[in-house]
Amino acid sequence: MAVAAAIILLLLSGWVNDHPWGWLLILGLGLGYGYWRRSPAAPNVASPQPALDFQLIEKQLADTQSLLQELPPERQASLQATHRQLQQRLDNPMVEVCVLGQSAYALTQVYDAVATLLNCCRVQQQTLATVPQADLVLLTVRGALTASEFEMLRALQAGHYHMLVVWYPETVQERDRVALCLKQQLRDLQIPEKQLVPFTAQAPESFTSRLLDYLSQERANLVLAGTYRRAQQLHQQAQAALNHYRQERATPIIERYQWLAAAATAVNPLPLLDLVMAGGLLVRLTWDLGQIYQRSFGLADAEPLAKELLRLMVQLGAVELGTQSLGQWLKGNSLTYLAGSCLQGATAAYVLRLSGLSLIHYFESAPQAKSLPLVARLQQSLRWAQQQVGRSPLQTLGHSLGLPSA
Repeated sequence: MAVAAAIILLLLSGWVNDHPWGWLLILGLGLGYGYWRRSPAAPNVASPQPALDFQLIEKQLADTQSLLQELPPERQASLQATHRQLQQRLDNPMVEVCVLGQSAYALTQVYDAVATLLNCCRVQQQTLATVPQADLVLLTVRGALTASEFEMLRALQAGHYHMLVVWYPETVQERDRVALCLKQQLRDLQIPEKQLVPFTAQAPESFTSRLLDYLSQERANLVLAGTYRRAQQLHQQAQAALNHYRQERATPIIERYQWLAAAATAVNPLPLLDLVMAGGLLVRLTWDLGQIYQRSFGLADAEPLAKELLRLMVQLGAVELGTQSLGQWLKGNSLTYLAGSCLQGATAAYVLRLSGLSLIHYFESAPQAKSLPLVARLQQSLRWAQQQVGRSPLQTLGHSLGLPSA
């Protein structure tokens, strides 16, 4: 945009007419801008995959099994079945090949050719709708890569798939031109040219011969990579199922502490935050949730975490001290005592609910945020919980009345 604006200003100012070489400058700027706009975006480089061996996959499966053991039997049955299948793959490796593509005709031709190799692999076919589950992916194309084919290759790269691009030319006349275009597109994706394999219906033996050579050389790596990828996916599914189960157990505990905090605050004249800490409700809630999330700490260890969370609530504005004066003032008058008690009780319940959801998020995200300090992790969890809960009753009423906030 800046280049285009500069060209327009030069034309309008008359500077170009006063300098004989001005039109050359305008032409150079235009050509440079056009080339910059056409140049492809830098490809997303996939994160490096660790060196694969059987021990790494067995460790991944063992970690997943430990998660599954925490689930009730009825919730782990389907996941356990997948877990057993992955263990069996390590004992009886069989390469699974998926033929992928948009052209139904090319897809069928390549699939029929690969199906002749069933003694050394299992084969399936599908469209580009979803990323396949396979050890080796054969992406069939009829010409230059379309946008959807380009994005599928990006997705396969990000998932560390082993893949070959099977090119089924439309016509012999355009073969050389299309080959140059395809090779350039693969270079843009940082895919080696050797992964481009031509296919013709008249001589499929050339293609199947190259495929057999590839399978014989890469069989062990194909099975290891495919099994490890599925083991990672199973681990994520197991973690998601376990988090959901833990949340179901944690919710009634948080609700119980909400009622306790509301009842205690409504009849007690102490300031809200001192009461919550003095009564030990937040510390106890922290400890109870820690037991659900397999955190081995005692009440003494839970207290610093609870205090830091409460301090952040005040610091980040989740609990505004200025609006608490409203509830205290209402409770100081006999005519409005009940209203003040209800407001402070509702705010105490809000504090416990916000704390409970923050702790759930904190415990669940702990494995992914080990490098962050405690305060930063708690801040992230508190902000997430605020989005789920919204404002407290006192904050909402105080804001509508124009009361000051701390």
